[in-house]
Amino acid sequence: MPKPSAWRLPRALLAYPFLFMSFAAQADILDDKLELMEQQSPIDIRSDNTTYAPTLPALTFNFSSSTALDVINNGSPGAESTVRANVLPGAGTLTTSGETWNLVQFHFHTPSEHLENSQATPLEMHLVFSDAADHLLVVGRWINYGATNVSLDPIFSQLPQTIDDHLAVNAFDLNTLLPADNLQSFRYTGSLTTPPFSEGVAWINLADPLYMSPGQIQEFQNLFPDGDARPIQPLNGRIILTDVPGFAQPVPEPETYAMLLGGLMLLGFMARRRASSGNPA
Repeated sequence: MPKPSAWRLPRALLAYPFLFMSFAAQADILDDKLELMEQQSPIDIRSDNTTYAPTLPALTFNFSSSTALDVINNGSPGAESTVRANVLPGAGTLTTSGETWNLVQFHFHTPSEHLENSQATPLEMHLVFSDAADHLLVVGRWINYGATNVSLDPIFSQLPQTIDDHLAVNAFDLNTLLPADNLQSFRYTGSLTTPPFSEGVAWINLADPLYMSPGQIQEFQNLFPDGDARPIQPLNGRIILTDVPGFAQPVPEPETYAMLLGGLMLLGFMARRRASSGNPA
């Protein structure tokens, strides 16, 4: 099993030097920054604020079927308050719109941070990807009650109980985190949902939920009795696109669809440009 140092986190996820500030100092900085931020996550994805676009760029995942994970209880102030599984470099990629993103880690929130038609699920999983320039893309997946999830049981049956505790998991199949065949999704431009709430994050929320047993979900909720989800943020006119049939009204004309896609790309570019000019990426 590789040492923890073998796992590399993008600069945007380290939030340095934010981690070493007092709560009061963090609050002062965030209050100032958040006043200027208008593309925050999570959001409520609803039929009346989403546009149907049946030909969204394809998602091609290339995940290892047997890789090591370093699972950590990361409850530190100023960071994610969650259980995070760090992934070895090269173990997973996502290619979409001609760009390849590398899987860095995945983690969980309770209840779900994103809502679907104003409804939460017990958990939400975030697969965090990074490109060569440390830009971030997050694939979210809602988690509902169902049968025992055998694939995730090596993690959820022995969750690290205290902050900075580590759990080594060997031969994990990353493909089990994805739907078998349905990759329909909701896509928008947003932010990290944890400090420093950096914007310019591309979000892809898969429509097909993951299932876990009530007992598995309860084990995670026991670690975070008050939850570890950020409240819903204003949409502020952002565009949400989906290829889920029947969820939202279709784009009326090809020209309008092209305009929406162009607008979505422009919003992401502008947010990245702002990030590179001074804000965290």
